[in-house]
Amino acid sequence: MTSIRVALAGAGNCAWSFTQFVALAQADPDTRLPGLMCHTVGGYRLADVRVVAAFDVDAAKVGRPLAEAFTAPAIAATAFTELGDDRNAPVLPAPVLDGLTGPLGSVVEPATAAHDATPEDVAKALVEHDVDVLVIALPTGASQAIRMFADAALAAGAAVVNCTPEELARDEDVTRRFADAGVVLLGDDLRSHLGATCLHTALIELMLSRGLELTSTYQLNVGGNTDFLNLADAGRSASKFTSKANALRAAGMTDVDGVAGPTGFIGHLGDSKVCFANVRAKSVLGSEVRIDIKLTVEDSPNAAGVIANAVRAAKTATDRGLSGKVHAPSPLLFKSPPRGLPESEARAAFLGFAS
Repeated sequence: MTSIRVALAGAGNCAWSFTQFVALAQADPDTRLPGLMCHTVGGYRLADVRVVAAFDVDAAKVGRPLAEAFTAPAIAATAFTELGDDRNAPVLPAPVLDGLTGPLGSVVEPATAAHDATPEDVAKALVEHDVDVLVIALPTGASQAIRMFADAALAAGAAVVNCTPEELARDEDVTRRFADAGVVLLGDDLRSHLGATCLHTALIELMLSRGLELTSTYQLNVGGNTDFLNLADAGRSASKFTSKANALRAAGMTDVDGVAGPTGFIGHLGDSKVCFANVRAKSVLGSEVRIDIKLTVEDSPNAAGVIANAVRAAKTATDRGLSGKVHAPSPLLFKSPPRGLPESEARAAFLGFAS
């Protein structure tokens, strides 16, 4: 089996955790790592992934090898292991555009080279590094930057995994252009491996399967990494609320009073994310069932487990001659795919695709 050459648009916390996960797999390819749902996807092991390049705007990262860039002050995710084969992959400058709008501009100093970088530079680098899959893990709300990377990948013929809530896979014009070019686009808005949306939607599916009538729900999330710092800006977080609402509707939440999304930045939490979820429903004789849940996870490794599946799904779809949006693997991987499914159906669809 050939390798999967991956580039990262955004050398941040999720990219750091994902690259560590790959390093662990490369060190012992046949070991079943905790949290790795599928040892193979389309015949590809996680050990077959190679991170060959990354793009960023942070002066503390640009021009440095990955292993060094991931020690930048903005990185909050835990260092669990040293990088292996990918440690010297270059971090290349990306155009700043709207990437540092809002609170991020106060904690990240853009590199001079980022001010000079162009979209054409990005597309050229993707070709030069022979990239199979581009993972877009940019700040929520950075619409211009996210779409620039999607266009660059399209020009370079690299499949896209859109980890952001920016509507790419749900945008008919964008998916049509990818389909016409024969390029795969997976998205939108990466789920966590076992996170707030996964737990919330599974709980909703369980209650509906018992014939309960849902009456209200909420899901409140707080954290302390730069993702939550960015989401503290209402202008940046709007698409995240929309994406989470799409996920709840796909689980069966229709005409129910509910809200779900990020609600606060608490710096001392670091890369920890805390979710408070509540679901209320009517049961037998109109009696009320109320479930309250608190979930605490380390945010970035939780994302890495899904990216591990998504990049292999993107390459598998490419190998099978698919292009544009690809329905089967997407509902399990993303909160807001083109067509959502309840949790159990999403898992079955993904496993069928992966085999």
